[in-house]
Amino acid sequence: MSGKIRGAGRIRAILSQVSSTTTELQKRVVQRWKHPSGITRPVFLIGNVRSGTSMVVFQLAKSWQVKLYNEDNPAAFDYWRMREFSVIDQLLQQSTAPVTLFKPILDTYRIWEMLGHFPTAKAIFTFRHYSDVINSTHKRFYREDGLYVPSKRLPPRDTRDPITRWVAEDFKEFAAARPPEEILAFIKSRWTPELNLSSNIALRWYFINRLYYDLGMVRDERIQLVKYEKIVANPEKEFKSICEFLELTYEPVMIEGVFSSSIGKEAAPDIDPVIQADCDALFERLSQQVETHRN
Repeated sequence: MSGKIRGAGRIRAILSQVSSTTTELQKRVVQRWKHPSGITRPVFLIGNVRSGTSMVVFQLAKSWQVKLYNEDNPAAFDYWRMREFSVIDQLLQQSTAPVTLFKPILDTYRIWEMLGHFPTAKAIFTFRHYSDVINSTHKRFYREDGLYVPSKRLPPRDTRDPITRWVAEDFKEFAAARPPEEILAFIKSRWTPELNLSSNIALRWYFINRLYYDLGMVRDERIQLVKYEKIVANPEKEFKSICEFLELTYEPVMIEGVFSSSIGKEAAPDIDPVIQADCDALFERLSQQVETHRN
């Protein structure tokens, strides 16, 4: 029986791949018809993990106007990090879509390199309330014993949670475009070996989302700040705003399947009170920023 089950699983995987390939071919036909210039704009979806980034890119990719390279696509990513810009250049040359969308969230700190290399590029920075991010991150990236497992398909390179590793190694992972020392020193001052896992995840949330301000993204019109809770509460309005920013035509298919039941679905995690206060203040600041830009 188990052999039959595995065989059925392989068949479903093959059918899914065939369906995906067929959809891509159909999209290319429409792109050549409706977008004969073939000129594409690179767009980078950045922010912290489990912040609704996948929802945004997959919903946009339902449109013929968007070619998506998700973070697990080896054509554009290696271990969820963007490949060399020369590789991305080739993908852009091959694209016939008005927008070619990438999701390099682990490279959020390199946003100025991306925007500097690709002169027509734009970026979307997505954020979500830290409580839901923490709960979702627990489920997606950690075993019951607390070990960090970024992918079930690949062996973990390091089972420490990211913040613990970054602090221990003086943020060497960010050497390509080291963030300001002020925010790095702040994170180090908040971290202690006694922090529980939820507090460590919260500190990561704070660090990545603070980059929106610490790297000066707030002052650049090529970057749009997007709040997950607003998207799922009013998807048509928010996706129309995103489309306007990307110079795309809004299509109702972009919001099919968007729902708000993931907001506050689980109990609030147990977080160090000082770190929680930091996260509360930053979430409020980002939320107000969205309203300021909208108005």
